[in-house]
Amino acid sequence: MARRRTRRARSRAREHGTPARPVVSWLAWWVVLTGFYLLLVFKTEPAEFVAGAVCGAVSATGAELVRRHGRLRFRPGLGWLPAVRHLPADTLRDCGALTGVLWRVLVRREDVHGRFRTLPFSGAAGSDAEDVGRRAVTKWLGSVAPNTVVVGFTKRTEGVVVHQLAETGRPPRVDPWEGT
Repeated sequence: MARRRTRRARSRAREHGTPARPVVSWLAWWVVLTGFYLLLVFKTEPAEFVAGAVCGAVSATGAELVRRHGRLRFRPGLGWLPAVRHLPADTLRDCGALTGVLWRVLVRREDVHGRFRTLPFSGAAGSDAEDVGRRAVTKWLGSVAPNTVVVGFTKRTEGVVVHQLAETGRPPRVDPWEGT
C-alpha cells in the first residue's frame, strides 16, 4: 500500500513540478505584473506601490492557477522582438493621422468613420502554444499605435481583423513576424 502512494506521489510531482516551482513561478508573475501596474499608473507614491503589489499578487495567483491546471498554452518565442523597433515611428505616424481626424471633426464638423480591414495572418487557426502566443503578441503589438486596434482573428481565412479610425493609405503593421 505504501509503495502505491509513493508512485502516485511521484507521478503528481512530475505533473506539477517540484514544490518550489509554483513559488518561483508565482514570484516571477508577481514581479512582472507589479512592474506592469507601476508602469501603467506611472506614479511613485507609497499607496500606488501597495496597490501595485496587491494587484500583482492577485494576478500572479490567477496566472499560477491557470498554469497549474494546464490551461496556459503560450509560447511566442523571441521572433517578435525586432518588430519593437518600429513602434515609436508607427505611434508618431498614427498620432499625426489622428490629429488630422480630430481637426476634421472639431473644426470642420465632418463625420469621420473608421474602417475594418482583414489582413493575412498565418497561424490564426492554430491551437498549439506557438500559434496562441503569436496571436497574443500580435494583438498586443498591433494595438500599440493609437490608430489601429486588433479586433480578432479569422480562422477560416487565416487573417487578422483590425480597426482603423483614420485611413493611412497603407496596411498597418500588425504581424510582428512579418517583414522584420
